[in-house]
Amino acid sequence: MDIKNIIATNIKIDNCDVDFSKLVTDTADKKMGDFSVACFSLAKILRKSPMQIAEEIKENFPKLNIIDEIQVVNGYVNFFVNKNHCVQNILEEINSQKCFEKDGGNANKTVCFDYSSVNLAKYMHIGHLSTTMIGESLARIYEALGYKVVRINYIGDYGTPFGKMMYAHLTWGSEQELTQRGVDYLQDIYVEFCKKAEEDPKLEEYAREYFKKICDKDPQVYPIFNKFIEISKVTAKNILDRLDVHFDSWKGESAYSEDLDNVISLLQSKNLLEDSQGAKIVNLEKYNLGACLIQKSDGTSIYASRDISALIDRYKTYNFDKMIYVTAVQQKLHFEQVFKVMELVDNNFLGKLEHVYYGMFSLPTGKIASRKGKQAVLVDLMDYALNKTMDIMSTRPFTEEKKKEIATKIAYSALKFTPLKNERIKDSVFDIENAFSFDGDTSAYLQYTYARICSILKKAGDIGFENINYSMLSLNASQLVIELNNYKNILQKAQEQNEPSIISKYTFEICKLFNKFYTTEKVVTDDLESTKAKVFMIKNLKEILTHLFGLICIDTVEEM
Repeated sequence: MDIKNIIATNIKIDNCDVDFSKLVTDTADKKMGDFSVACFSLAKILRKSPMQIAEEIKENFPKLNIIDEIQVVNGYVNFFVNKNHCVQNILEEINSQKCFEKDGGNANKTVCFDYSSVNLAKYMHIGHLSTTMIGESLARIYEALGYKVVRINYIGDYGTPFGKMMYAHLTWGSEQELTQRGVDYLQDIYVEFCKKAEEDPKLEEYAREYFKKICDKDPQVYPIFNKFIEISKVTAKNILDRLDVHFDSWKGESAYSEDLDNVISLLQSKNLLEDSQGAKIVNLEKYNLGACLIQKSDGTSIYASRDISALIDRYKTYNFDKMIYVTAVQQKLHFEQVFKVMELVDNNFLGKLEHVYYGMFSLPTGKIASRKGKQAVLVDLMDYALNKTMDIMSTRPFTEEKKKEIATKIAYSALKFTPLKNERIKDSVFDIENAFSFDGDTSAYLQYTYARICSILKKAGDIGFENINYSMLSLNASQLVIELNNYKNILQKAQEQNEPSIISKYTFEICKLFNKFYTTEKVVTDDLESTKAKVFMIKNLKEILTHLFGLICIDTVEEM
């Protein structure tokens, strides 16, 4: 029920062509009304005082069932809604699933998301959680609004690190260990190479030579490289499966590494390419973006050239309306340069490319660096979280199988939710000890609230919901229902700002309102009329929370 829109469309002022939907806002103090219109911005347009305009709005506003009272206070028009009427409409909309209907206008729009970007043959560490979970949450938000979504994992399967691993494997490694230990083995020989290279700089040259052999598809080296890739993909997919993240495309950097000539030809045909000290660039100085390096002086491709090639391929494949990259803020300039180059190549790309960036995770001990070894390895953190949660669940009266099922949902949700809780641009220190605490703003708190709701519904049983008397709902209950009505607006706002934390904060607000209601009054009582109204409200609250949890990657738990 779009109460704001109903109010906005019924505001009438002579000779005033203003979109009032932008002026109707929630009031901070509910004692002053539920919604408000500030008239100060209209004063210059209408050449009247804000008080005069406010009075005119009040006088011309039609009598509506959803509005109980209108007050004018110091240039503000405050609207008090009819709680019973609104509550009934809101709950019936949720119950009929109407509020979850997708926007048909988005059905033919395709949005591609490039996120996670797993570096193969290396451990996924805690730093991968941000790109993976922010990207996944945004993909779910867009899907909920009706968009066709394509999930792309642009894997890191190209670069000198593979030359380092190849040299180490063929010089002091073991084929048997590669087969048996997989990524653990690859990471170990990579770390060992880095340590030895500090003492013997010649090893870096050998690494470049072996990487060139990979690029040239050397008959001895290239099959081993492919084995590195396949082993690493299986490991990465297993971890992502545990996070409930699945991709439509795993096409990585190597797929575009040989397309440099086509990129150069395209840019030359648009008169965009310049020579610079043996390298080739696109000069973007007049856009305050410096020089975008396309080809290095040694004739090889660079990140930008491969991203340009990937963009052209994706546009041909998916004909996207929007291409969104979810990466760290440190890559902001890189994407600004790539986007500007693509817009200069073809203005069809104008407005279709977007970089959603985020702040960095660090550990209490400092930054994360894979070359130092097993620091903040994601799979280890997942196992640690699961074991910790299993300890918490050990005293619960469930079967061992049930304990593990619940513990897994709590542990993994805590990890998945951590990058989605606060504004994505903020830097944060990752503290796993607090991530799955049952106190504070955590996913475990939300899951516990959900489980409590399920317990109430189970206790109430099948009572039927005919002829509900909505006047039996208290002020706390009505406030909760009015807040549920914001679901679609919150979803839209999160999509417009590409900000999952908007949904996270809204979910916390709803759960806090429910717990406030729950601690002040009993739900299931001998009064059937009262019980019926409250249980119907809670049933629909559960429906909203189920959808919200899915959007912010939290698993629902019905018992804890």
